[in-house]
Amino acid sequence: MDLKLITEIIVFLLIAFRIYILESFKIKSAADKLFALYYLRNHHPILAYIIIFYIVEIIIIQIGLLHIVDIALIILATIEMFIIYRHIFITLKTDDKDDYIDTVIKRMFSTLTYSEYIEIKGELYKPQPKWKLYATEMFVFLFAIWNIELG
Repeated sequence: MDLKLITEIIVFLLIAFRIYILESFKIKSAADKLFALYYLRNHHPILAYIIIFYIVEIIIIQIGLLHIVDIALIILATIEMFIIYRHIFITLKTDDKDDYIDTVIKRMFSTLTYSEYIEIKGELYKPQPKWKLYATEMFVFLFAIWNIELG
């Protein structure tokens, strides 16, 4: 096996592992996905860091094995890091999804009317198709494989 194939297999397994772990939380909405990552960080930190920073791990694998710098993944990782910092790494300690989502909404917006709050909360809890919930993972997979094949 050459290094390209090994790297592609590792990338596939890492993304599949993330989706499997998140899917074990029975995710149906954006709020469920956020809370699953938050819950993992609080209760299973080692597993959480593997799951949360999967894009960085893929970038490191590509650089380490193939000496490829994937600009698209670096941009996605930067955006994801900002989201993680704002929503997952907060000082709140709770096992209640509603408390967590309330805190996230309040951190996102400094001034909200009650009707805006209800609207945002409704959007976060609205059931989404699986492809929308895992769109980031699909983009990461496609960008990584595309860059490996070109590199």
